[in-house]
Amino acid sequence: MQKFSFFCLICFFFFSVAPSHAFDLLNFLFPPVQIEDETERRSPDPALAPEVPSNNTYSNTLEDNETITCNGNASADNSWSKEDHKTEVTKVDSNGNSYTETQYQDYTAENLDGEVDLKNLSNEYYRNFQSFFARGSIKCTEEKAKNSFLSLEMNGSSASLRSLPTNQLYYYRSLFLTEAALSLNNSDQFDTVTQDYQIAWDCQSVCTEMSQDKSKLDSACRPIYLSEIIFGLQNEAIYYSSPTSDPEFFPTDLLTPILNHYSGSCGTYGCYSDRSNGKTFVPLTKGNYLLFYKQLNYVPKGNVNSRVTVTNYNGYDIASDTPINPVDTVDNRTLPNAAAAYSPHSTSLSFVNPSLQEPLENTDMCVDSSVSPLTSRDKPKPKNLETFVKGIIKFVTGGEDYSKNVSIPINTTYDKKVVDNVKVSEQAFSNMIPSNVLEEKKLLEETFSSKTPANDEPNVVDPGYRSDLLYQEMRSLLRPSSW
Repeated sequence: MQKFSFFCLICFFFFSVAPSHAFDLLNFLFPPVQIEDETERRSPDPALAPEVPSNNTYSNTLEDNETITCNGNASADNSWSKEDHKTEVTKVDSNGNSYTETQYQDYTAENLDGEVDLKNLSNEYYRNFQSFFARGSIKCTEEKAKNSFLSLEMNGSSASLRSLPTNQLYYYRSLFLTEAALSLNNSDQFDTVTQDYQIAWDCQSVCTEMSQDKSKLDSACRPIYLSEIIFGLQNEAIYYSSPTSDPEFFPTDLLTPILNHYSGSCGTYGCYSDRSNGKTFVPLTKGNYLLFYKQLNYVPKGNVNSRVTVTNYNGYDIASDTPINPVDTVDNRTLPNAAAAYSPHSTSLSFVNPSLQEPLENTDMCVDSSVSPLTSRDKPKPKNLETFVKGIIKFVTGGEDYSKNVSIPINTTYDKKVVDNVKVSEQAFSNMIPSNVLEEKKLLEETFSSKTPANDEPNVVDPGYRSDLLYQEMRSLLRPSSW
């Protein structure tokens, strides 16, 4: 009964401003993300505050956390066919008749190779979380902002803005803007989840939305960054130190990097003109900044990386039948949007209370795992990983086929806190689903982590597989067709 009441409360928050629909708008309201084969996912532009690499590991989080490393295997293989080493020879028999004889030649087998496809390796959890809780872009007029808030389409506001009381939103926005300001601090190099990303364009004092085709923008248009909201509202009491505190002005330590950035000082913190390729900074009206602030979603959209290490072999010992001369190569793999929401500094999980939840069972990330120190880096991922063994060099007698397969170790490293926070979210989603639905669909019996639905035996794990199933069920129960 308590779960049902909680579910009804979520429904009320979510649909209090949403239009009713009498028919199933499954794909209309929540269309799937379409990823073309040639699409290349990449990390955001480098942060102003450089992230600090160490021990060849990284994350969008602080270096005093830990990582979880899962071990798997890919394979390098090759086949050599006698058909590739045959010739047709014309001969004459004793009666003077010509005939064709097939002859097979000896050959040397060498060079095993293979490929691990990373383009669509991740499960859908982070993308779906993005489409529900982290989406939402800044609109330039009150009317467009209102329509966005009322819209359930992908260009509408997120569920996070609809489901929290106003005082909590103000508090989380304060935390969000705090991180944006800290990301400008180059002297301390404090790594933050929220970066100072662009939210709109200023075209000769006229706000222009990011959806506008950049090629059609006037050359005088300058970028408007998230931190500019703090600069424009520095004299307004809109900063909250807690959900229950009275509003106050932005603290001095928060304003220092902001004022240095926008006042043209190209010292320790850099300055706006340097960052924006010579564009001159001219403030907008206070009304513009207040409109931006009212729309601001506190859930970060930035990407988080995982690290994939593949062991490539540069030789092969025929006598022992094993690859030799191993060389580890590290590939940076960017997780989809909203993975940053699960980093330690993120406040996006604050709409749930972990202390009131019972942990779910079967939450192992991987069977074979190790924990190691963590630090920070942010790089894009390649489209694929090549695995290879060079120099197998086996002499094969003519007329024989030959094939060989060698296991290639693959290790995937994740920020342990990201994994732990995914567990918190799946507990929250399970509390929003009626018990009979959980039991009927056996959702809690699913595994915590998975690679991709297209691969039942994948080599690179991703957290959030079960959490995504729970999330999908929770989301479907909030649709009008389920009422």
